[in-house]
Amino acid sequence: MTNLENLIQCLLSRAKATTCVLLLGFLCGCNNSPEPVSWGKIIPGTTETVAPSPVPTSNHLVVYLDVSSSMAGYVAPNGKVNFAVSPDGQTIFSHALQELRNVVTTLNPSVNIVFRRIASTVESPSYSDLELGQASVNRGIYTGAETNLAGAINLFSTPLKVSSPTKTSEGELAEDNSPAPPARFHILVTDGVQSTKQQRTDGSCTAGSDYVCVKKAINALLEKGWAGCVIGVKSEFNGKVFSEIKPGLSIQYESKKADPKTHRPFYFYIFSPDPAAIDKLVDALKGRLRPMLKQEESLREYAISTRYAESAGSAEIIVPKESANNLERTKARDETPARLTLRVDLNTEKKGPQPFNIAVSVPWSGHAKDSGMPQELGSLLRWELIEVPLQGSSVDSKERTRFPEVRLVGQQVDEQSRPIVQATAHWPQGTGTPRWKAYRLVGRLDVEKQTPPWVSQWSTNVDTTADVANRTLNLESALAGLWRNSIMEKQVIAEAYLRVGPQ
Repeated sequence: MTNLENLIQCLLSRAKATTCVLLLGFLCGCNNSPEPVSWGKIIPGTTETVAPSPVPTSNHLVVYLDVSSSMAGYVAPNGKVNFAVSPDGQTIFSHALQELRNVVTTLNPSVNIVFRRIASTVESPSYSDLELGQASVNRGIYTGAETNLAGAINLFSTPLKVSSPTKTSEGELAEDNSPAPPARFHILVTDGVQSTKQQRTDGSCTAGSDYVCVKKAINALLEKGWAGCVIGVKSEFNGKVFSEIKPGLSIQYESKKADPKTHRPFYFYIFSPDPAAIDKLVDALKGRLRPMLKQEESLREYAISTRYAESAGSAEIIVPKESANNLERTKARDETPARLTLRVDLNTEKKGPQPFNIAVSVPWSGHAKDSGMPQELGSLLRWELIEVPLQGSSVDSKERTRFPEVRLVGQQVDEQSRPIVQATAHWPQGTGTPRWKAYRLVGRLDVEKQTPPWVSQWSTNVDTTADVANRTLNLESALAGLWRNSIMEKQVIAEAYLRVGPQ
């Protein structure tokens, strides 16, 4: 029996009046409100991810230690003093150097530590990690009058010169007279202040505290495809802070044992030519450092090229009361990437754009979580709404069609620390058969934001008084803009698909 025959029989029976109305509504609505386009026509089929080829490196972790006089205050006199928080009287800085020796035992494949001191120049490498242990308890090695950080970073990509064949990460031997790969890991330990008394002969740095040359050295590595991050750690300090703004001025500074906010920061600049390897090292090092800290905020990370999210995350549409009569959402399933459906009343062509929100839950990585508080992380993203062509769909060229329109109008972070993407939807004025439209919502790191918030909080532009000795001179300027590299600009941190059609 056809639908028309059902309708006629229905009209002849009062007992079936209710069914009649429903069936009539179905027949009238089927032409005006087409079913949503299938997700298979919106979301591209999954493709097999090809693992990147291993990058040739030598099996070394090179530690470059700033041994300028300004570093001495991080080490307790005679290896023990009562200003340190730990029971053994050693500072967080001292324990951190010791943990660098320990962390290599957790890496697979294993690496050997190489030690290099930095002052006005970068000393030749020592292949004994005993010097690193001695530097953790002996103030006497910190006597340098200059700190050539840029000189150290410029050496990262230079292969080590050793007296015997070096085994590379691929198990091959590189003879002394053949090109050798760079070391797998490079860690620069410093208070973060470039300091030279005169112009460098290579023209890379001017006299004084020239942070620009440090930034140039880091950018040169990023342009070569290197991966890196900066870890900041606050430690007890009791010693002299030497002013760069007013040469000759030294300030005696002592942090308070019971107040971590008075601790003075030091930094690990960690880089590797192998982006796939650096995550393991950073995670292992932070895991060994964190138990010795009294406050979570005493360790922070500026992830310059590592991942900020573990997956694409989830999302949901939130329709405010003022749009409830014009917008209807379909609850999304727990799928990756998120799939959202929104129906829009055709009357919005007269009423105008109707507001709605998309709340995104981002599974932040450990790198991201150490870059800021949850509320801060949400504000670091920029959002883009991209129209998705429907795969395999065809419309009669003679048929007049019309489509809804969605626009992004703003963003904020809610009380659950979720990024909220603010948008509007409506039907533009026109004629034709209403059809469905699809979009891809993409969240990436906003590289226009120069650094994570903690960097500016730990930075100062003066160094002539003791009240700013718990901050680092020109840190924000030295690290600003390092996000602007090809890895971070392309990295998708969150995404969701949205299909929009008539109610």
